[in-house]
Amino acid sequence: MLERNYRTLVIFLAIVLLLACVPFTATTPAPPTFDLPSLNTVIAKTAGAAATQTFVQQPTLTPSPTITRTPTEVPSSTPTFLYILPTPTVPSATPTLDLSAGPYGCRILLQYPADNAVFPRKAPFEAHWQVRNTGTSAWDVNSADYRYFGGDELHRTSAVYDFDQSVPTGGTVDFFVGMKAPDGPGIYSTKWLVSMGKERFCPMTITIVVN
Repeated sequence: MLERNYRTLVIFLAIVLLLACVPFTATTPAPPTFDLPSLNTVIAKTAGAAATQTFVQQPTLTPSPTITRTPTEVPSSTPTFLYILPTPTVPSATPTLDLSAGPYGCRILLQYPADNAVFPRKAPFEAHWQVRNTGTSAWDVNSADYRYFGGDELHRTSAVYDFDQSVPTGGTVDFFVGMKAPDGPGIYSTKWLVSMGKERFCPMTITIVVN
Protein backbone atom coordinates (compact mmCIF):
# COMPACT_ATOMS: atom_id res chain seq x y z
CA MET A 1 0.00 0.00 0.00
CA LEU A 2 2.72 2.44 0.92
CA GLU A 3 4.67 1.49 -2.12
CA ARG A 4 1.73 2.30 -4.36
CA ASN A 5 1.30 5.74 -2.82
CA TYR A 6 4.96 6.48 -3.15
CA ARG A 7 4.86 5.54 -6.79
CA THR A 8 1.89 7.82 -7.43
CA LEU A 9 3.68 10.78 -5.73
CA VAL A 10 6.78 10.23 -7.90
CA ILE A 11 4.68 10.28 -11.06
CA PHE A 12 2.93 13.52 -9.98
CA LEU A 13 6.23 15.26 -9.28
CA ALA A 14 7.59 14.15 -12.67
CA ILE A 15 4.55 15.62 -14.47
CA VAL A 16 5.00 18.89 -12.59
CA LEU A 17 8.65 19.12 -13.58
CA LEU A 18 7.83 18.45 -17.22
CA LEU A 19 5.18 21.21 -17.26
CA ALA A 20 7.64 23.63 -15.72
CA CYS A 21 10.09 23.06 -18.55
CA VAL A 22 7.57 23.92 -21.28
CA PRO A 23 8.21 27.58 -22.59
CA PHE A 24 5.39 30.09 -21.94
CA THR A 25 4.23 32.10 -25.00
CA ALA A 26 2.14 35.23 -24.34
CA THR A 27 -0.46 36.11 -26.92
CA THR A 28 -0.20 39.82 -27.92
CA PRO A 29 -3.39 41.23 -29.42
CA ALA A 30 -3.07 42.83 -32.85
CA PRO A 31 -3.21 46.66 -32.97
CA PRO A 32 -6.59 48.04 -34.00
CA THR A 33 -7.01 49.18 -37.53
CA PHE A 34 -8.20 52.83 -37.79
CA ASP A 35 -10.62 53.88 -40.47
CA LEU A 36 -9.23 57.32 -41.54
CA PRO A 37 -12.42 58.57 -43.27
CA SER A 38 -14.49 57.64 -40.24
CA LEU A 39 -12.00 59.40 -37.93
CA ASN A 40 -12.23 62.63 -39.97
CA THR A 41 -16.02 62.48 -39.81
CA VAL A 42 -15.97 62.10 -36.02
CA ILE A 43 -13.52 65.05 -35.66
CA ALA A 44 -15.69 67.27 -37.87
CA LYS A 45 -18.83 66.42 -35.92
CA THR A 46 -17.09 67.05 -32.60
CA ALA A 47 -15.78 70.45 -33.78
CA GLY A 48 -19.23 71.45 -35.07
CA ALA A 49 -20.89 70.44 -31.82
CA ALA A 50 -18.29 72.40 -29.83
CA ALA A 51 -18.81 75.49 -32.00
CA THR A 52 -22.57 75.22 -31.61
CA GLN A 53 -22.26 74.78 -27.86
CA THR A 54 -19.92 77.78 -27.60
CA PHE A 55 -22.30 79.93 -29.60
CA VAL A 56 -25.29 78.92 -27.46
CA GLN A 57 -23.42 79.50 -24.20
CA GLN A 58 -22.17 82.90 -25.38
CA PRO A 59 -24.15 85.40 -23.23
CA THR A 60 -25.71 88.33 -24.99
CA LEU A 61 -24.23 91.51 -23.52
CA THR A 62 -26.79 94.20 -22.90
CA PRO A 63 -25.16 97.62 -22.76
CA SER A 64 -25.65 99.32 -19.42
CA PRO A 65 -27.63 102.55 -19.63
CA THR A 66 -25.48 105.64 -19.38
CA ILE A 67 -26.72 107.86 -16.56
CA THR A 68 -26.14 111.51 -17.24
CA ARG A 69 -26.28 113.66 -14.14
CA THR A 70 -27.37 117.20 -14.67
CA PRO A 71 -25.68 119.33 -12.04
CA THR A 72 -28.12 121.18 -9.87
CA GLU A 73 -27.28 124.83 -9.75
CA VAL A 74 -27.05 126.09 -6.20
CA PRO A 75 -28.77 129.45 -5.97
CA SER A 76 -26.38 132.10 -4.96
CA SER A 77 -27.36 134.19 -2.00
CA THR A 78 -26.27 137.71 -1.42
CA PRO A 79 -25.24 138.15 2.20
CA THR A 80 -27.13 140.81 4.05
CA PHE A 81 -25.15 142.85 6.51
CA LEU A 82 -26.87 144.36 9.51
CA TYR A 83 -25.19 147.32 11.08
CA ILE A 84 -26.18 148.15 14.64
CA LEU A 85 -25.28 151.66 15.57
CA PRO A 86 -24.81 152.30 19.28
CA THR A 87 -26.61 155.15 20.98
CA PRO A 88 -24.22 158.07 20.87
CA THR A 89 -22.77 159.15 24.19
CA VAL A 90 -21.40 162.41 22.83
CA PRO A 91 -23.34 165.55 22.04
CA SER A 92 -25.43 165.04 18.90
CA ALA A 93 -26.06 167.71 16.32
CA THR A 94 -29.56 169.13 16.08
CA PRO A 95 -29.59 171.69 13.25
CA THR A 96 -32.49 173.73 14.55
CA LEU A 97 -32.59 177.26 13.15
CA ASP A 98 -34.44 180.11 14.74
CA LEU A 99 -36.03 181.84 11.75
CA SER A 100 -36.88 185.03 13.60
CA ALA A 101 -35.67 187.98 11.60
CA GLY A 102 -33.78 190.85 13.18
CA PRO A 103 -30.84 191.26 15.45
CA TYR A 104 -31.44 188.11 17.50
CA GLY A 105 -31.16 184.67 15.98
CA CYS A 106 -29.35 181.44 16.71
CA ARG A 107 -28.63 177.98 15.43
CA ILE A 108 -28.28 174.89 17.65
CA LEU A 109 -25.07 173.10 16.65
CA LEU A 110 -24.92 170.38 19.34
CA GLN A 111 -27.35 168.94 21.84
CA TYR A 112 -26.85 166.34 24.56
CA PRO A 113 -28.63 164.17 25.35
CA ALA A 114 -30.32 163.56 22.02
CA ASP A 115 -34.09 163.71 22.04
CA ASN A 116 -35.83 160.54 23.33
CA ALA A 117 -32.72 159.32 25.14
CA VAL A 118 -33.63 156.73 27.79
CA PHE A 119 -32.72 157.24 31.45
CA PRO A 120 -33.49 155.26 34.59
CA ARG A 121 -35.55 156.89 37.30
CA LYS A 122 -33.80 159.69 39.24
CA ALA A 123 -30.70 159.41 37.05
CA PRO A 124 -28.67 162.66 37.04
CA PHE A 125 -27.29 164.00 33.75
CA GLU A 126 -25.94 167.26 32.32
CA ALA A 127 -27.69 168.92 29.41
CA HIS A 128 -25.43 170.58 26.88
CA TRP A 129 -26.19 172.92 23.98
CA GLN A 130 -23.69 174.51 21.64
CA VAL A 131 -25.25 177.59 20.01
CA ARG A 132 -24.17 179.96 17.25
CA ASN A 133 -25.23 183.61 17.15
CA THR A 134 -26.84 184.10 13.73
CA GLY A 135 -28.35 187.53 14.51
CA THR A 136 -26.99 190.95 13.73
CA SER A 137 -26.44 191.91 17.38
CA ALA A 138 -23.82 190.56 19.79
CA TRP A 139 -24.88 188.81 22.98
CA ASP A 140 -23.48 191.02 25.71
CA VAL A 141 -22.13 189.16 28.71
CA ASN A 142 -23.56 191.88 31.00
CA SER A 143 -27.17 191.48 29.84
CA ALA A 144 -27.42 188.00 28.30
CA ASP A 145 -28.42 184.79 30.08
CA TYR A 146 -30.16 181.46 29.34
CA ARG A 147 -33.05 180.28 31.45
CA TYR A 148 -35.83 177.71 31.95
CA PHE A 149 -38.90 178.72 29.97
CA GLY A 150 -41.42 175.89 30.27
CA GLY A 151 -42.20 172.20 30.19
CA ASP A 152 -41.01 169.72 32.80
CA GLU A 153 -38.68 171.08 35.44
CA LEU A 154 -35.75 168.73 34.97
CA HIS A 155 -33.07 171.12 36.24
CA ARG A 156 -31.58 170.24 39.61
CA THR A 157 -30.64 173.69 40.91
CA SER A 158 -30.87 177.08 39.21
CA ALA A 159 -33.38 177.96 36.50
CA VAL A 160 -31.23 180.88 35.19
CA TYR A 161 -27.55 180.98 34.15
CA ASP A 162 -25.48 184.04 33.17
CA PHE A 163 -23.17 184.11 30.18
CA ASP A 164 -19.45 183.69 30.83
CA GLN A 165 -18.52 185.93 27.88
CA SER A 166 -20.04 188.01 25.11
CA VAL A 167 -20.90 186.24 21.84
CA PRO A 168 -20.42 188.26 18.63
CA THR A 169 -22.36 187.68 15.44
CA GLY A 170 -21.23 184.32 14.02
CA GLY A 171 -19.66 183.29 17.36
CA THR A 172 -20.56 180.19 19.36
CA VAL A 173 -21.24 179.54 23.04
CA ASP A 174 -21.80 176.39 25.15
CA PHE A 175 -24.65 176.15 27.66
CA PHE A 176 -24.67 173.55 30.47
CA VAL A 177 -27.52 172.71 32.84
CA GLY A 178 -27.46 170.06 35.57
CA MET A 179 -30.62 167.92 35.27
CA LYS A 180 -32.18 164.82 36.78
CA ALA A 181 -34.68 162.25 35.45
CA PRO A 182 -38.03 162.24 37.29
CA ASP A 183 -39.05 159.48 39.68
CA GLY A 184 -41.86 158.09 37.52
CA PRO A 185 -41.62 156.45 34.08
CA GLY A 186 -42.75 158.42 31.05
CA ILE A 187 -41.71 161.02 28.47
CA TYR A 188 -40.49 164.36 29.72
CA SER A 189 -39.59 167.54 27.85
CA THR A 190 -38.03 170.79 29.05
CA LYS A 191 -37.56 174.12 27.24
CA TRP A 192 -34.90 176.83 27.68
CA LEU A 193 -34.30 180.23 25.99
CA VAL A 194 -31.65 182.90 25.57
CA SER A 195 -32.64 186.16 27.18
CA MET A 196 -31.38 189.68 26.29
CA GLY A 197 -33.18 192.23 28.50
CA LYS A 198 -36.79 191.87 27.39
CA GLU A 199 -35.90 189.74 24.38
CA ARG A 200 -36.53 185.95 24.50
CA PHE A 201 -35.22 183.89 21.61
CA CYS A 202 -33.27 180.78 20.62
CA PRO A 203 -35.50 178.01 22.08
CA MET A 204 -33.58 174.96 23.31
CA THR A 205 -35.53 171.83 24.20
CA ILE A 206 -34.62 168.34 25.44
CA THR A 207 -36.99 165.34 25.57
CA ILE A 208 -36.08 162.20 27.55
CA VAL A 209 -37.73 158.85 28.24
CA VAL A 210 -37.67 157.46 31.78
CA ASN A 211 -38.14 153.70 32.20
